[in-house]
Amino acid sequence: MLGRYDVASALHDALLRDRIAVFGEDHEQVIFSRMNICKFLGESGRRQEALDAYLALLPDVRRLRGEDHPSTLTVRLNIARYTWELGDPARALELHEELIEDQRRVRGADHPSVLITRYNIAMLKADLGDLATALAELDALLRERIARYGNPLHPEVIRTRFGRARVTAWTGDEASAAAELRRVRDDWARVLGEEHPDTVAAQKELDRLTAG
Repeated sequence: MLGRYDVASALHDALLRDRIAVFGEDHEQVIFSRMNICKFLGESGRRQEALDAYLALLPDVRRLRGEDHPSTLTVRLNIARYTWELGDPARALELHEELIEDQRRVRGADHPSVLITRYNIAMLKADLGDLATALAELDALLRERIARYGNPLHPEVIRTRFGRARVTAWTGDEASAAAELRRVRDDWARVLGEEHPDTVAAQKELDRLTAG
């Protein structure tokens, strides 16, 4: 919670060894530790290690918790995410589109995890060059997130606006994108604080866009 992910990962590594020794490989607490280690690896920027750990975890989660368990769906989402972040958007889009069908069936069309996957799919389409489709999907998602959370300053609502501003910039409309990025940056600062990574990311994107 303090952002010391490398330390947290090392502590969970030690805890994992003890849990395996006491409970065995298939115990619920062992799976819990492995999921946390995957998360901390990714959050500390060790994306390839996180992806490898999630790929190793997936068959065990499927076997122990089932194909439709929330943990299984979460592991699949993170595999898709890190596949994207490590530079394979085409494969990541395939993984997200496979995942969202199961998420909708198991958790419902308006579940927060489904909305996260929809956001990723829209941004992946933008990454792959389909900007018009991405903008249309982000507009629909923004309306639904506002309706679900009932709060225009909910972090996921602001995140959707951030994504839309980035895609708008990619279309060449940099003035509109910069204006929205300023609003996004200010709203994230108000909700999350000046030093939060999301606030910093919005400021960096704005600085990059206005540097010329």
